Amino acid sequence: MHTDYNTYGRLKDRVLDDIQKGSVVEYIDARTVVLPNGRKVTGKIRLIGTWDGEKVQFTDKEQTLVKTTEWLKLLKRKKI
Repeated sequence: MHTDYNTYGRLKDRVLDDIQKGSVVEYIDARTVVLPNGRKVTGKIRLIGTWDGEKVQFTDKEQTLVKTTEWLKLLKRKKI
């Protein structure tokens, strides 16, 4: 079975969440850390922030910035 992905690495037939300005979103990122013994380990971290209509700036140490809803998962809609 052949599966197609878009330029963001998402399945083409996946329906995107309806993320609107003020929505709380989640982004999963991969980070590499060096252990005290010198070994490097990569793991996933979960970042949560608010979409401002154009981007979401997370409050992690790296100040991760995401400018596309393709990589985000909707957690909570903005209250109207």
